[in-house]
Amino acid sequence: RSALSGFKIPGLPEPIKVTLFADDTTTYIAEGDDFAVLQEILDTWCSAAKAKFNITKTEIIPIGERSYRERMAHTYKSTGQWMNFPQNVRLAGEGDAIRILGGFFGNGIDHLAVWSPRIAKVKAALDRWKLGNATLDGKRHVIQMVVAGMTQYLSDVQRMPTSVVKQLDKIMRDYLWDGKAIPPIAKEHTHLP
Repeated sequence: RSALSGFKIPGLPEPIKVTLFADDTTTYIAEGDDFAVLQEILDTWCSAAKAKFNITKTEIIPIGERSYRERMAHTYKSTGQWMNFPQNVRLAGEGDAIRILGGFFGNGIDHLAVWSPRIAKVKAALDRWKLGNATLDGKRHVIQMVVAGMTQYLSDVQRMPTSVVKQLDKIMRDYLWDGKAIPPIAKEHTHLP
């Protein structure tokens, strides 16, 4: 019931203004919305909930046409101000990724860079598993547990670029066949029941 417009999204009956999960809050304010109105709502909520909203952790992702985003980022970074937005918080420029609930969002972000730490983590985990003497069936279980377990959420919220799929395929093949350049069994056969 606030005066904020939020984002109108086709297919949704109401504009989206906020998403909440545990102690994470993401707000969506339109170009014409006043951040001071949002701040008043947050202050009222904090007073009622006996909580404190940590404004210093605020991160802003400009959305809209590139010229608008660049003008906003340039003005904010050079003056420290944009309308009534909070001062001295992080404003994402082109290519800057902001983490929201395990996903990375922003304008023009490098999706491969988002995946690089996860790929390294998967490779390190499989390198540790190489120290054991797992059977082929055991290795299959390890691949399902490690690779699928460490990539499932991010691939759902972020999507997995083809280049990442290829890297993970190579990592899994190296683990499964102990680094042999030519696997003794074709990949298609390893996928059979």
